Amino acid sequence: MENTNKIRSFFRGDPVILVLVFFFSIISLYAASSSSHQLMSQAIHLVLCYVAIFIFYKIDYQKLSKISFFLLIAAFVLLILTLTSPDPDHRALVLFSGKVKIQTFYFVGFLVIFFIAKYIANRANREEKLSLKEFSFLAGITGLFCGAIFIGNFSTALILFFTAIVVFFVSNSVKMKYLLGIILLFSVAGIILMNSERGRAGTARGRIDYYIAVKTNQEITPEKADYGRQMALAKAAIARSAWTPAGPGQGIIKGKISENNTDYVYVTMVEETGIIIGVFIILLYLILFFRTMQIARRSEGYFGRILAVGIGFWITCQALVHIAVNCELIPATGQTLPLISKGGASLLFSGIIIGMLLNISKNKQYSEIE
Repeated sequence: MENTNKIRSFFRGDPVILVLVFFFSIISLYAASSSSHQLMSQAIHLVLCYVAIFIFYKIDYQKLSKISFFLLIAAFVLLILTLTSPDPDHRALVLFSGKVKIQTFYFVGFLVIFFIAKYIANRANREEKLSLKEFSFLAGITGLFCGAIFIGNFSTALILFFTAIVVFFVSNSVKMKYLLGIILLFSVAGIILMNSERGRAGTARGRIDYYIAVKTNQEITPEKADYGRQMALAKAAIARSAWTPAGPGQGIIKGKISENNTDYVYVTMVEETGIIIGVFIILLYLILFFRTMQIARRSEGYFGRILAVGIGFWITCQALVHIAVNCELIPATGQTLPLISKGGASLLFSGIIIGMLLNISKNKQYSEIE
C-alpha cells in the first residue's frame, strides 16, 4: 500500500494512457527491428517522445492557455517558414542546409485547436454561445490554416478541419446552423481547390482518380498507376499475412514498399505479425479514444474538456485514416501512424499532446482561467 501511494504521489495522471503508450512503443520498436540502424534511431526518437510526455505532463495546461494567442501567432510564423522553406513538397521546415527536415503541420494544426478550445472555453464559462461574429472569427482562422496546410498536405488539412468541427460541436457553444454553414462553405472551397493546380491538388486528385478506377474496374492508365503502386503493394502485404506472426524481417512485400516505416507501417506490421496483432493495434487506438472521452467527462472545466476531446479525436482520426489507406478503404493520404511510425517530429508531436492529456487527467477538479 505504501508503494502504491508513492507511485500515486509521483504520477497522478491516467495510468491507462501510459500503458497504451508503452504498448505502442513496443510495436514501434518491432516495426523498426529489421535493421539495427533503424532500431537505434527509433529508440532515440521514442526516448525524446517520453521526455516530451514528461515535460508536458508537468506543465500546467491551464497556464499555457494564458498565452494561447501568442501560440497561435507562433503557429502562423512556423507555417510561413515551412511553406517558404526549400523543401520541394512544402511540407517540412528545412534547417542546416537541408541536413534536417521537420514536419511541422501537426504542431501548427494542434496550436490552432488549442487556441480555438481556449477561446470557446472563455465564452462557455460565462454560459454564452458564440455570436456569429465570434464564430466567423474562429472559422476564418480555421479556414486560413487549413488552406495554407493544404498546399503541402491535403490530409492533414482535412484532419485539422474535422477536429475543429468536433471541438465546436462538443463545446455546445455553437449554433447548429453555423456548423452546417461552415461545413457547406468549406466543402465548396475544397471542391474548388481540388479542381485547381494549387498545392497538393494534383496529387490528391490523382490518388482519388486511381482509387475510383480500381473500385469501379476501370482501365488503369499509366498516369493513374503511378499513384497506385504503393496501394497495390499494401493490398498484397495484407493478402500475404497470416493469423500468426511470421517474425521480424520476414515480410517479403515490406521491402518493396518505399514508405514501409511511415505511411505504410500498418500493413508491414500485419504482414510480419499477423492479423491478430493488426486487430490489436486498432483496439489500442479505440481504447485510447475511449479514455480521452472519460478524461473529458471527468473534467469540470470547459477548456480541459474541449481540449481532451480535440486531442483524442486528432490521434484516433489520424490513426484510422492511416489504417484505412493501408487497407485500401480510402485513397492514399500520406498520414503516419501515431506513436508507431518512424519519425522524430511525429513522435515528438505525439509525446507533447499525450503529455498534455495526462496533465488534464491529473485531477478530477479543474478551475478555469478567466
